[in-house]
Amino acid sequence: MDEQTLLNFAVGVGEVMLANGAETHRVEDTVERILSVKEGRMPETFVTPTGFFASIQGPLTGTITKFRRISRRSINLEKVTRANSLSRNFVAGKITLHEGFAELERIEKMLPFSRNLVVVCYGAVCSSFALLFNGTIYDALAAFFVGIFLGIIAELMEMKKVSPFLVSLLGGVSITIITLAFYHFGFGTNYNIVITGCLMPLVPGFALTNSIRDIMNGDFISGTARLVEALITAVAVAAGVGIVLSILNLLGGFIS
Repeated sequence: MDEQTLLNFAVGVGEVMLANGAETHRVEDTVERILSVKEGRMPETFVTPTGFFASIQGPLTGTITKFRRISRRSINLEKVTRANSLSRNFVAGKITLHEGFAELERIEKMLPFSRNLVVVCYGAVCSSFALLFNGTIYDALAAFFVGIFLGIIAELMEMKKVSPFLVSLLGGVSITIITLAFYHFGFGTNYNIVITGCLMPLVPGFALTNSIRDIMNGDFISGTARLVEALITAVAVAAGVGIVLSILNLLGGFIS
């Protein structure tokens, strides 16, 4: 195996992991382990949430460096786990480089969950949190339907490749408007609980967790970037709710 092919494989694995929610230090470790199967090649990586560099030295080719930009990110831990297992199997010599490329292609082509299932799960998550926050069964039912609306809106905006921050803002606006409309017509007993429960799918808990893990591992640039992303997302969600409530307050409101 030549250095160019090995580097392409390592970068491909790293791209799958980073684009689907893996921590910075895990991507760095995985890429360097793959490149280290050839002794004396002095692999180096530099990873940020939006892209990474990887390099390897060859006796004839010199230093080869590749950069991979991550423009769209999501959370798919199944892909992260499978890519991580692929790298371990390759480093352990259980599969060849050719087999590794074939498995990597299968991972990249994995179909996501159906949009209908995702929408229903939005409703289930929102209703569960409404019950967790001591809401009544009527609040849970209201949260379920509000969550369904939220899931539809989120999926439509994802199809249009809308900015994640705009999705959070519009999600907060939509949740508040629909919840207050339900409450106005007598569907639900505590709109605060319904709104809070329905906001939970938008809370950037994953980004916040990864930022803390990156900072604790000494990756301050990546950790800070993820932390800022989490904070901006949280502000966008809160702003969406606050905008609607403020407008209603200025108009006199209809909430008793």
